[in-house]
Amino acid sequence: MLAKNVITCADHHHGQASRTILSGYPAIRGRTMREKADYYLENMSWLHESTLREPRGHRNLLGAVLTDPVSEDSAFGVIFLHPSGTFDGCGDSTFATGAALIEMGMVETAEPVTRFSLDTVLGKLDIEADIAGGVVQEVRFRNIPSYHVGDFEVALADGRRLTVEVAFGGLYYGFIDAASAGIELAQQSEPQIISTAQALWDAIGEATPLSDPQSGKQVSLDLFTFTARQQADRGSAYLAANVYKPGRMGRTPSGTGSSAHIALRTAKGIHDPAEPFVQRSLLGTHFTGTATRSSLPGGHPCVLPMIGTKSYMMGLSQLIVDPADPFGHGFIMES
Repeated sequence: MLAKNVITCADHHHGQASRTILSGYPAIRGRTMREKADYYLENMSWLHESTLREPRGHRNLLGAVLTDPVSEDSAFGVIFLHPSGTFDGCGDSTFATGAALIEMGMVETAEPVTRFSLDTVLGKLDIEADIAGGVVQEVRFRNIPSYHVGDFEVALADGRRLTVEVAFGGLYYGFIDAASAGIELAQQSEPQIISTAQALWDAIGEATPLSDPQSGKQVSLDLFTFTARQQADRGSAYLAANVYKPGRMGRTPSGTGSSAHIALRTAKGIHDPAEPFVQRSLLGTHFTGTATRSSLPGGHPCVLPMIGTKSYMMGLSQLIVDPADPFGHGFIMES
């Protein structure tokens, strides 16, 4: 009986852990990736609840689930997961899933570079992986168009006035200069970083005063990113701390966040997108990227980033969801 409830997963990390769900679930239906994501949320949310939440996971665990592709030349479709739902885009899980597909022999590989594509809700992602001696050295993805949206000022209840620079890289990021917020970017500053992000969300409400230049819709921020510029021999380097609701600090530099950051600094004339852009987390992990200039259909400038890092396999697992388990759908214990 239990064999019918076996879910096979591959776990990777690059500071941030992400679990790629490979098998053990019904087909995810839909003609487009948006339809598949909607179908998943309506009919299969038990999957991320069971595999990413405690007791089988934890509240900072990310994930992805494979689907049939919707494009002829893509290897798979991917829906990005977190313990409470889905993301339209997620760089961390893109790195992990790309590495998992190669290491599990689920895509055709070639040395020194393996290439394939993945369908996502936001569009097709082209994947590149450097391979030496059968080992994945780095995974990179060509992201969707990323662009600066605009800036605005926020007055916090404690009297601080902060400038928020908004950019899109798959999710909407509000960039804050850490020094202007009185924050030293260090691991021990996590409580202050999170509380400042929550104060910003409280002050802003559900949406910012900005509209997306592509869709025209009012922008709601998915994350706040606190940054500090660092010395770089070439290009640009930044230390960054990303906070997402309901108050979690990311463990990595963020792939979609690095994309948004390249777009922001390029738009402001601070960074040449052809030069290396390095974004580091408070753990010391780093993502490296370059980009090419482009424009949206309406003419708004954007960049097409290529972001990469090394993602380490932690293990393979076969998870069981016992029908009698009172925590079969997991739980989230807030601190």
